[in-house]
Amino acid sequence: MTPQPTLLLILLIGAGLALFGLDLLLPLGIANAVLYAGVVFLAALSPSLRVPLFTAAGCSILTIVGAWFGPSIPGVPLWVALSNRTLSLMTIWAPILFLLQRRQTEVLLRRLNESLETRVQARTAEIAAKELALRQTQEELRALTSRLLTVQDEERRRIAHDLHDDINQRLAMLALGLRALEQPELAQPESARATLAQSQEDILLLSEEVRRMAYRFHPSILDDLGLGAALKRLLDDFTHRTRTKTLLVNPPSDTVPPKAIATTIYRIVQECLSNITRHAKATRVEVELFISERELDLTVRDNGVGFEVDAAQHERQGLGLFNLRERALALCGTSRVQSQPGHGTEIHVHLPLSEPPPA
Repeated sequence: MTPQPTLLLILLIGAGLALFGLDLLLPLGIANAVLYAGVVFLAALSPSLRVPLFTAAGCSILTIVGAWFGPSIPGVPLWVALSNRTLSLMTIWAPILFLLQRRQTEVLLRRLNESLETRVQARTAEIAAKELALRQTQEELRALTSRLLTVQDEERRRIAHDLHDDINQRLAMLALGLRALEQPELAQPESARATLAQSQEDILLLSEEVRRMAYRFHPSILDDLGLGAALKRLLDDFTHRTRTKTLLVNPPSDTVPPKAIATTIYRIVQECLSNITRHAKATRVEVELFISERELDLTVRDNGVGFEVDAAQHERQGLGLFNLRERALALCGTSRVQSQPGHGTEIHVHLPLSEPPPA
């Protein structure tokens, strides 16, 4: 418990004057300095360092004055008296050194505590930010999962519809046409030839339709002719369906990307073209593909209406962007979307093809 400043000041002055009077009456030598050191320790109860400093200075002055006016001991050499007073001054100032060391330690501890508190706050904020990012990612994953399930169901219904209402009906009509050849009136050579020619044409069309359905699941041209040819075919089909001009920039390269990377790039371009069809209203699409020994860079650019990237992350369109990002991340790659309303869209994807050599 720290005494009141006024009471402490009265105690210090009273104790100092009492010891000074005792020093003037009795030749105590260094013993009186020990008592002065007690006064300095008493001053250390003040929260301010100035109080013990001024107290030590005052006690030093009283010690010197006491040595000058106080009684001397007969037979004691002068150097002994001076040594006693010097030791007295050292004894008075010894508590000050202790106090200074303690105050420095307190300041250091306070700074360490403040630094620790700052680091704890920073770490807490970092953890909170990571938790928020994790929650956002979980929400995106839930939305993506829901969207994927919906798309999967839609794709199954579409395939079932194509098989039942298109291919199945055409097979049935083909069977009826061939069965008609069994009828005598249609078994004439010319009628049979016409029926067979029509059936042959229907079979070819049916084969082409089945090939297109299989191509949507996995383009065999990727395995047969490579990524560049598959992208060229994809853009040609896109131009044929949408009347949108397309350009493929694909400089020759001796590096053949792995199948997983080639398939991912193909699906990313496919997703981009799908987004362009639904949202961009573009009249021109450019696809740039650069492949080196260690990396692959893809850019898909359109001159469409553009959009606000941050806003799109929270809308349905953001699922397509999330798809692109996750496809790139799955192969340790990165993706970047640049777009502004009225200025088109650019999507950049970078994928590593091999690990860098050790340094």
